[in-house]
Amino acid sequence: MNVRSTTAFRLLAPERRSNPCFHCSKMSSMKSFCSLLLLSLISLACLCSAQERSQDDQPHVVPKNLPEPKEEPTPVPQGESSSKDSETNGRGPGRTSNTANHQSSVQELKEFDPHKAAKDVEVGEYYLKRKNYRAALDRFNEALLYKPNDGQATFRLAQTQEKLELYALAYRNYQNYVNVIVGGPFTKEAEAALKRLEPHLPKPTEAGQAGDLAQLMQEGEAYLAKNSFEAAHESFAKALEIAPDNPICNFRLAQSLEGLEVLDEARIYYKKYLALQPNGNLAGDAKRQIAQINIVLGKP
Repeated sequence: MNVRSTTAFRLLAPERRSNPCFHCSKMSSMKSFCSLLLLSLISLACLCSAQERSQDDQPHVVPKNLPEPKEEPTPVPQGESSSKDSETNGRGPGRTSNTANHQSSVQELKEFDPHKAAKDVEVGEYYLKRKNYRAALDRFNEALLYKPNDGQATFRLAQTQEKLELYALAYRNYQNYVNVIVGGPFTKEAEAALKRLEPHLPKPTEAGQAGDLAQLMQEGEAYLAKNSFEAAHESFAKALEIAPDNPICNFRLAQSLEGLEVLDEARIYYKKYLALQPNGNLAGDAKRQIAQINIVLGKP
């Protein structure tokens, strides 16, 4: 650079630095450039985000990855059963079974399962040894649903029914064991039990009613084992209509009433049992229950 141009630059530079318009113009240009750059970056980010978003996130678009809706079954009107129910239980729409207030006395067989049957027998024998006869009764009955005509379950059921003084049912099951399990390990015991129970069997003219009574008593025992006191009371009340002087029926009815907390009436039937069988196997239990009820009711 020559002397003239250097001199001219030095003369002009102080003028530019001292001019405020020059500085404002420069700052304004920088701000505009920064704003433009920021807007460009924001636009680029939005574009990338929009490209990466799935259609499932878009409004008013059915997500493409959702499973197809399933058809819901048509509701069945109240009081009617579906066609499938009609096929399985043999009843048409609107019809009910003969038992109105509790389950049918005839239990349906379950799918054949000898392992479950063996387990029920094992638990039932445990209850039988501990003299929890109602629980044992329930287990042996269930075992025969899983494996009909099982010899051990049939024999143990008969023993349990005899302990509960359900003599007609016990006799029938001892007889079933002897007839079905020929030469079985319990044959001699079963034959001895048949002879022992013969005096307790009803007369031929009373056989029909005796069969109904035994069935009702067994139902009631099963309900008591499950603490279904209302259903048990219904079964024993019906049994008492057939045999009002049956001591076991009176005792079991008292137990069901006690479970329902109808204590005054329960005490009456405990006392009736003692009147009918003062030295019976359950006499001590009846006296204890009467004493407990008296304490609760505050009576002597």
